[in-house]
Amino acid sequence: AAFLHVAGDIGASIGVVIAGAIIVLTGWLPIDPLLSLAIAALIAVGAWRIVREAVNLLMEGTPGDIDLAEVTRMIGATDHVRSMHDLHVWALASDQTALSVHVVMDEGPLADAEHVVRDLEQRLCARFAIGHTTIQIESCHPCGDIDHGAGAHNHPHEKLVLGD
Repeated sequence: AAFLHVAGDIGASIGVVIAGAIIVLTGWLPIDPLLSLAIAALIAVGAWRIVREAVNLLMEGTPGDIDLAEVTRMIGATDHVRSMHDLHVWALASDQTALSVHVVMDEGPLADAEHVVRDLEQRLCARFAIGHTTIQIESCHPCGDIDHGAGAHNHPHEKLVLGD
């Protein structure tokens, strides 16, 4: 953004010099408002880019350079991973990206889950520059009333009675 700002200032200065030279050499006065409109248009385009990026960041939108389908494929292709859901990727800052996801794994020892989490963290960082990850591991055992995702906590539980 800073580079574009400086480039815009340089372009505006060059435009003013060119307009002045044309007016002095030819006396053609319409060049001044025409170049002013062109410079204003360039400033508006640059401002729109900055505003769009800022709104995306403030709304915690997915960064434009992250392909969610590719992230999904990479996670799904990991050993011991059966499926995944609730994938969210958002920008914390212009140079920091975060991810949270629920990963359903094959039944196995806790060490497998830890290995999968570390492997995913490293690959997400290397491939997508996602440095802040929250990976929730879920086992693959069925729970009849729970469908992963929305409403997962709206199923009946047995009452736990403590004491008499």
